[in-house]
Amino acid sequence: MRNFASEMKELEKTIQALNRLRDSAFAQYSALVDSVLRDEITNQQQLERIMDGLLDFCDEERFLQIYKMLCRHIFYRYPQMVGEHVALFRAQFEDATEY
Repeated sequence: MRNFASEMKELEKTIQALNRLRDSAFAQYSALVDSVLRDEITNQQQLERIMDGLLDFCDEERFLQIYKMLCRHIFYRYPQMVGEHVALFRAQFEDATEY
């Protein structure tokens, strides 16, 4: 029993550390998206890197919301890039939720 309790405690610590990392990632990506919304970041390659990074976290609603805001904001400037990323999102997440 003591071994199980110790392993559970370690697992809890790991989960808490991962949650802190996700919180940190959210803060950083939120700041980047805010910069895009203020048109401080407009370079297509920079935008694509932000979108790629956000896509890694879009299994969580708060990341999905800022991803959508970003896509909507840059769609008319870069429709092909946004379309490709939306297709990637659908391939990665929507098929998984159907089951």
